[in-house]
Amino acid sequence: MTPPLLHTRLVAAFRWCVLLTLCAAPTQWTLLQSPRLGLADVLMAAAAAFWGLDFLLARNWRSLLTVLPHWTHLLFTLCAAAAVCVAADRGEAIKELLQLVAYFLAGPAVFAAFLRGESDAPASAPPPVRTRTLLTALGAVTAAVLALAAVQYASPEGHRSIRLFAEPKTLDIIVHALDGWQSPLLVGGTFGNRNVLGGFLALALPLACAGALGGARRTPARAACALLVLAGLALNLSGPSYWAVALTLAALAATRGARTFLPVAAALLLWQGFALPHLPRANDLCHFESAALYDSQGAPTRRYPEWQAASSLILTHPWLGVGPGNYQRQIGPFYGNVPNATGPAEPDIQNLYLVLGASCGLPALLAFLALLATAGHTALRNGRLGVAGALAAFAATAIWHPLLVRGLGLPLAFVLSLARHPPPHEVADDP
Repeated sequence: MTPPLLHTRLVAAFRWCVLLTLCAAPTQWTLLQSPRLGLADVLMAAAAAFWGLDFLLARNWRSLLTVLPHWTHLLFTLCAAAAVCVAADRGEAIKELLQLVAYFLAGPAVFAAFLRGESDAPASAPPPVRTRTLLTALGAVTAAVLALAAVQYASPEGHRSIRLFAEPKTLDIIVHALDGWQSPLLVGGTFGNRNVLGGFLALALPLACAGALGGARRTPARAACALLVLAGLALNLSGPSYWAVALTLAALAATRGARTFLPVAAALLLWQGFALPHLPRANDLCHFESAALYDSQGAPTRRYPEWQAASSLILTHPWLGVGPGNYQRQIGPFYGNVPNATGPAEPDIQNLYLVLGASCGLPALLAFLALLATAGHTALRNGRLGVAGALAAFAATAIWHPLLVRGLGLPLAFVLSLARHPPPHEVADDP
């Protein structure tokens, strides 16, 4: 095989692996349970291998410079790595660190390598095909996730498909200790519960919002984006995520002027006041209960006492925390005399920022905040309002849910790469 032909085939294999990685990422289904290994992990590793082999054969050092991680990614990963040395369970800490490396170093580098060719395109070049290919793939997989969520939503006794995606222990708690098979927690699509699904929708729906408001170039594409947003708002039973997406939609509409903002705001008000209360699961009550301070018996819900316990843990271990992956093992003694509801807790209700501070220390937390802030600022500077909205919605939802979990890390890596990817020419309304 001649070198030019080998290069062509390696590039084609790399691009297909990246595309399939993004399609396979939004799920908590795994190929192996120990260690946890998903199809998207395998595809991303294959993409990295194809790109690395092509780089070694071509020795194009300039291409390597274009995919180097942003300094905030490196700083956050280094801070998390330093915290491994204090972990009581080193094995769990190393597994968590490897996951962070995949989300913030390997994943962004792979997506950046895919998108790199657009940056050098001349002004007369066609629209950014690679960006739109990945956005279309994300839109298609979001539609598939929402289709399964619709089946689960409509099933009065819970759809058994959730068994494929929820961990057995988590599913057992939801079904036998919380609300049973009719629980709104089981409307999770390809994720383990509504809270993780809400985290994914916080990333995906703002991109669809931008497309519906003008980012998509053709009317059918805009209509498809609008349907995605409508379905997401109807099926998202996580209150924090729902409100983050709704406010992002209003903010994106406001950037287009009063003629766009006023009808969108009116539609959101009518949706909230008239549509949600009459949906089969009374979505407005689900949203309220998912973030309420007290349960129906007047006892504090488990979320907010844990915030106080996590804050105490940070005060005790401010520099390195207790080690990545060791949060749940160490949080118990820090509850103290905080009023706390007894019994099992709803899954994925921790505050991501408190979890990071308690696990990896305040330096890692500040580095992560800098990572999100710089990516959002760069997205705004590049005219990618939908990407900036996705990062804002993710950051807001993360206050109520720990969103650095399987199924969300690689979509986040894609959004971060897109935020830092300069448009090839004037595409101010690009998501």
